Amino acid sequence: MKENHFLIALTNCFILAISMALLCFNYDFSAYILIIFLLLIDLLIYISSISIKYALMSNKKAILYLVIDNLNIINLYYGYSKTKRISNKVYKIIKKEVKKNSIVRKYSDHFIIITNYINKNELIGLVSKINMATENLINDEMLSMNLRCGIQICDTDDYISNENKAIIAYNNVLKDQLEYYSFYDDSDAETLLNEKIVLDKLVKALKNNEFEVYFQPKYDYKENRIVGSEALARLVHDGKVIPAKDFINIAEKYNFTIYLDKYILKEVCKKINELKKDNIPFNIISINISRNTLAQNKTLDYYENVLKKYNISKKEVEFEVTERTENGNLSLVDKIHTLSRKFNVSIDDFGMGSSSLSMLMENNINTVKIDRQFVVDESENGRKLLNNMIKLIKELGFDIIAEGVETKEQQEYLKSKGCNIIQGYYFSKPLSFDEYKKMLIGDDTNGS
Repeated sequence: MKENHFLIALTNCFILAISMALLCFNYDFSAYILIIFLLLIDLLIYISSISIKYALMSNKKAILYLVIDNLNIINLYYGYSKTKRISNKVYKIIKKEVKKNSIVRKYSDHFIIITNYINKNELIGLVSKINMATENLINDEMLSMNLRCGIQICDTDDYISNENKAIIAYNNVLKDQLEYYSFYDDSDAETLLNEKIVLDKLVKALKNNEFEVYFQPKYDYKENRIVGSEALARLVHDGKVIPAKDFINIAEKYNFTIYLDKYILKEVCKKINELKKDNIPFNIISINISRNTLAQNKTLDYYENVLKKYNISKKEVEFEVTERTENGNLSLVDKIHTLSRKFNVSIDDFGMGSSSLSMLMENNINTVKIDRQFVVDESENGRKLLNNMIKLIKELGFDIIAEGVETKEQQEYLKSKGCNIIQGYYFSKPLSFDEYKKMLIGDDTNGS
């Protein structure tokens, strides 16, 4: 707009100079006609500038936060130089598709657009056009080109606030892989606020040692004895026991599980030493490792050092890796493989991930736990899946456990199909350490 004002002022000065010259040196009728014509042009230019300025001020504005999907993978696949060229081409396409008075900014991994709009459909159409124009930048069967966008309808002149809201909207797009855009909603901020409150409570609870380890026994109905247990994190606050399912999603989202996993590992080691001191046989104890913890570079070294510090044998513990941990991340697959070479490893939630068989083939797995969804599904197809799953796991030579067993009918059915070890409320709920000790003492046939 500053450039437009400068041109208008320059034009006015030019017309005024010509007009004064004509008035001084020419007094014929044609000169007056020319002066009137020039003044009329000047008036039209001024009116036009006012209308443009009014249109810009009256139009609604929006901020679009665009990110190239899977840019890290593209960078690994093509290299930095080609990825940079692709990013520059995307920038040029965006500049071409947006309105002339829009602002476009390019950053290392995202783009910001500030533009006027008439309605939301116009913004959706803009994102769609950009996606269509960029989809052929990568001609490869292995990779595709997509942009995801968070959109904030500017409700204030605070740029930082509006940009942050666009980023929040973009994060919502990531939750739904089928969508490529999302508009910010005030409920998103409320959700973030609630998550922060929960996260603050978790951090404070860890600092105040309010987390406790509960133990859920694994029972072998064929041998009629407890053959192990799973260590589970419980938050004990104001005398109330809060199960992990009530906070684990937020803990994983904000990487809090890294600290919680380490805390639980130490607590389990302490409890094992208590059992040894009291000469109570306990069999193997399973400890969960979250994907966030597994992704850390020095996790395996840390786990080895902790076991060594507390004088815990690797035969006394087992690490449970949820099959969904893998999630297509190749680096995590490698770390699961390394983990299985150093420790006893079991696969949790078997059947719920995308690469169950490859997980079994490529790693030194000891035990496979069938997800409760297949246990509770009593449909004809559900039973077929469960039966074949049990048969496959047994033929591959793995120990097999069914989790989430809640009824006698489920237990009897599993036993009839050769799955004798169960974990679930039918045999026992998760127990405090004192309760678990009493159960172990009462189980005369339990052996280490």
